[in-house]
Amino acid sequence: MRSTTILSALSLTLWATATLTAQSTSSMEIGDPTQNAGKVKWIPMQIETGDVPFGIPVERTIEAKNISNEDLILIEVTSGCHCAVTDWTRDPIPPGQSGFIRVVYDAQREGEFYKVISIRTNFDPETQLGLGMVGRVLPKSAKKQ
Repeated sequence: MRSTTILSALSLTLWATATLTAQSTSSMEIGDPTQNAGKVKWIPMQIETGDVPFGIPVERTIEAKNISNEDLILIEVTSGCHCAVTDWTRDPIPPGQSGFIRVVYDAQREGEFYKVISIRTNFDPETQLGLGMVGRVLPKSAKKQ
């Protein structure tokens, strides 16, 4: 009985892993599950940097377009680690206008990276929206001199 239970659990785990692995990230839909949806358009929701040289900071900007009828305020924008620094529009963003979120990743670790930028706005101040920055830092030896 116990071996049947273990075998069933293992089969279920393998099936779930195979199913999730088969889904490509390019076919996954990225959306905004917060109360910002329909009020703010994030361009892009995920920054794809591609390959970046080791040790050379990579800077990208996310546009925060206010598509509502009231001012948008970016209350807080944070990164999950010290390796990515953020700056953002601090003033209220009027309807139809855009603000920015600037992200600088220090590129001090070789290999693939995925950084989450957490955002709180006046439209949903209790919930953080996570936007992503993904790429790959090339090995030190590949750095151009």
